[in-house]
Amino acid sequence: MSPPVHDAAFAISRLSAEFTDRTIEAHFSHHLLPQTKIQLRTTLLFCAAVYLVFAITDILALGLTPVALALFGCRIAVAVVALASCVTNHLHPHSVGRVYLTASITEIVGMLAFAPIVLARPDELPWHSMSMGLMVLVVYLYIPNRLVYALAIGVISTLVFIVMALLVGELSGKEQLTMVMLLSLANCFGYIAARRYSLIRREEFRVQSVLKNLSERDPLTGCHNRRYLQQELLNMELSRARRFRLSLAVVACDIDYFKSVNDTYGHAAGDRVLVEFAALLRGMIRENVDSLIRFGGEEFLLVLPETDLAGAMHLAERMRAALSAAVTEIAPGKTVGVTASFGVTSVNFASVVARFPQEAVIELADQLLYAAKHDGRNTVKALEFYGRPGLHVAARAAG
Repeated sequence: MSPPVHDAAFAISRLSAEFTDRTIEAHFSHHLLPQTKIQLRTTLLFCAAVYLVFAITDILALGLTPVALALFGCRIAVAVVALASCVTNHLHPHSVGRVYLTASITEIVGMLAFAPIVLARPDELPWHSMSMGLMVLVVYLYIPNRLVYALAIGVISTLVFIVMALLVGELSGKEQLTMVMLLSLANCFGYIAARRYSLIRREEFRVQSVLKNLSERDPLTGCHNRRYLQQELLNMELSRARRFRLSLAVVACDIDYFKSVNDTYGHAAGDRVLVEFAALLRGMIRENVDSLIRFGGEEFLLVLPETDLAGAMHLAERMRAALSAAVTEIAPGKTVGVTASFGVTSVNFASVVARFPQEAVIELADQLLYAAKHDGRNTVKALEFYGRPGLHVAARAAG
């Protein structure tokens, strides 16, 4: 079971404008991946088309000469790399790293292809400076990439262009200073705007994640709630187990005589008992594999992927024994001990092929729980599920 989401986990680096937690950053990147791919494809194809159209300026400046044809070849190379990037991302629809890699490669090739244009047409340096400023802004704002990559490509390309301009151009000192200042401002404003945009998107993701977490979890114990179980978790785990022909176990557990705890010690003490019980259960399941759900009141449900009936029974018995031996401190110097009953079922999809409502597994575990209650409490009742709801199925029982 994944841990509850806390705002502190969403800390953002000031320089990179990314979540410092790499797992959360990965979730964020995958969450935006479809939108990112569409934006990247649109921008790359548009930029490639513009690059090709501007070949007209080469012809107007140089005529139909071998140099103009060579520059056209450079522009074609940029268009080919942009197209190849789009195809690569289409063939690998789930790779975030490949999106950033292809974006960076296309940006670098575009900047490199601009160098021979500047060298072949040095008399138009003011126009080239304007073009360079626009390209830098495109790198920061329109081609989706990691901010640190965009910063490196933008700054290095600008420095290379300035050196080239100073070497081949015939600008006056004032013009050189103006060019350097304008390109520096383009990088500064581009970085600031891109960083602000990155922060806004991550803040939106943080808010959505926190709200989603609140809608899926019980505020008292931090466990998943019944809504999440019924709308997402159980169907997802059943589908996975069915697809790979695995076993899936469900354990229903309920604190014995919980009403008397509330009546005797008060609801605050009862809440403390629930929190400690949930913590005990959580500490004995596999992190990020098993799921713990507060099903209602003092009843909890465990969903155990890749677990057969014997394994689920063993875990339930360990939980029962651990709870029986534990006490909960409800006030300074005052403790209370409780027990719990368990209903365990498991379905093996290597043999079960019939379709059944997902609620049937929970219903069987719940019936077994109440059978344990009826037989004296503080016990475990188990039954294999064969694809038909109800205790009347021909199955192996244990208690």
